[in-house]
Amino acid sequence: MIKIINVKKDSLADNSGVGKNDHLVSLNGHAVNDLLDYYYYQSEEVLDVVYKTDGKLSRTQIEKSYEEDLGLEIEDFKLKSCSNNCVFCFIKQNPPKMRNQVYFCDEDYRYSFLYGNYITLTDMNDTDLKRIVEQRLSPLYISVHATDPDIRKSIFRFKSDDRLMEKIEYLVKNRIELHTQLVLVPGMNDGDVLKQTINDLYKYKKMIKSLAVVPVGLTRHRKHLPAILPVSPDLAADLVRQSEDWNRVYQNNEGDPFVYLSDEFYLLAEKPFPGNKHYGPYCQLENGVGLCRQLIDSVAGRSKIRLTSPKKIGLITGKLAEPVIRDYVLPYLNRITDLNAEIVSIENNFFGNTVTVSGLLTGGDIIGQFPQDSDFDCIFLPPNCINEDGFLLDDLKPEDISRGLKTTVKVGDYDIKEMVNILEE
Repeated sequence: MIKIINVKKDSLADNSGVGKNDHLVSLNGHAVNDLLDYYYYQSEEVLDVVYKTDGKLSRTQIEKSYEEDLGLEIEDFKLKSCSNNCVFCFIKQNPPKMRNQVYFCDEDYRYSFLYGNYITLTDMNDTDLKRIVEQRLSPLYISVHATDPDIRKSIFRFKSDDRLMEKIEYLVKNRIELHTQLVLVPGMNDGDVLKQTINDLYKYKKMIKSLAVVPVGLTRHRKHLPAILPVSPDLAADLVRQSEDWNRVYQNNEGDPFVYLSDEFYLLAEKPFPGNKHYGPYCQLENGVGLCRQLIDSVAGRSKIRLTSPKKIGLITGKLAEPVIRDYVLPYLNRITDLNAEIVSIENNFFGNTVTVSGLLTGGDIIGQFPQDSDFDCIFLPPNCINEDGFLLDDLKPEDISRGLKTTVKVGDYDIKEMVNILEE
């Protein structure tokens, strides 16, 4: 049963007597417990609708076309939380006094399907697995980290085998597409363990489309947690070399690479990024795989853009991406008539200088480190440091930074040509 928070006027549900604040109980005998149940079961052309008003059950029958919506707005999910105790969990490395949402570890396969959130499968039971198959919740995004049961126990810090490969085999046999990731912890799941993980997952390449390898993130707030080494430039360089062999040996059923290194490895190793063809459909873009290649390709060729008036802009970036912005983006922007662009590289004092990615920059660090004598007409923030609600991690918004710096602040774009259009808005 799920609460109805609104009913569209003159919709099928409205005309059938279903009202705001009622509770939807079932559709054609199927219990409705969340938004996915609602969307899945309402697709039938004849619906037996059971709902509850002020504690009293009512029933109505509705005839509709296959694509037609009942017109109900349903309350949002109550997210399922993660029960793991991962040695590298970034949530547990956050400083105190942040907003509550920052400390919540989600482990919800529904959000994995809807938004690409990564889940571990450790808490998933047989009922969840059957529902995924029945409702065709595909693709899903799985944090594997290692396939060896003993290594998994040490990473996730649980005592019993969580049957990972059994669950993956069930999903794959039922044609649920999977994308996977491995957070690389030196000395724990690299080397032979990494090789085994790749080989174990590759057996299911028909439905496991990709494996992204990303470096572990460590903050200065990592207290009372196991000691972990960061990924060194030498290790990153070694992995980049290995990836050239992986690209020849491991390909999914579509002929695209199966294993992808996140951009951070190439930046740490100071190695060139693979070409556009390597990234195929860019299926791991949200994991930082291919963002730099897209950025570089977006500034290929000479610009024919002209501004309506001269502008000087500042590009905020983290320390890691500074060379890419300097070597590729600035030359492109500064070829545009009447445009003068400069980098403003920010060190992450909030999380510590071991965190160098732009997506974890905070408004406080940007305001505190910004040159006081600057004369920029506009400052662009990296798009990945802003969440869907418009906040940076320290609860500041672009307009707060704008007030602090007394200049216009806008959110940039990974398509640099599009970012110039934003400048003219």
